[in-house]
Amino acid sequence: MASSFPSNPPAWFKVAAIVLILWGLMGCASLYMHFGIGPGPDATDYDRKLYAAMPMWLNLVYIGAVACGLLGAIGLFLRRSWAVLLSALSLILVVIQFGWMFLATDIIAVKGAWVTYFPAFIFVMQAIQLYVANKASKSGWLR
Repeated sequence: MASSFPSNPPAWFKVAAIVLILWGLMGCASLYMHFGIGPGPDATDYDRKLYAAMPMWLNLVYIGAVACGLLGAIGLFLRRSWAVLLSALSLILVVIQFGWMFLATDIIAVKGAWVTYFPAFIFVMQAIQLYVANKASKSGWLR
């Protein structure tokens, strides 16, 4: 008789979930610095103007991306099926957030292409989280 319980995932799965939770907590720290502290004292005039020009909806997208990413990672650790949805939503919100930043502003022209490196890393991390969530779902590791 087939078991209705999810199969046990390999050890790397728990390690990946913990790393992704830590990554999500780093996102929370970034949110705190963005909203709690604002542009630092060494910020350029351009940085201050860009910070002031950010629309409120973009801030909500930022919050949503971080929250969905962290909750999705927690869902992976807890082996919950909703981790897939939250991981996908986080990736979509990351694309919206940085899409606006790079398409609606002149940040690349002003600061150079290097400003795309960390956002690209963020995108890759969220894509990895979504990949792990989908693999876990297809492998029967989630409930």
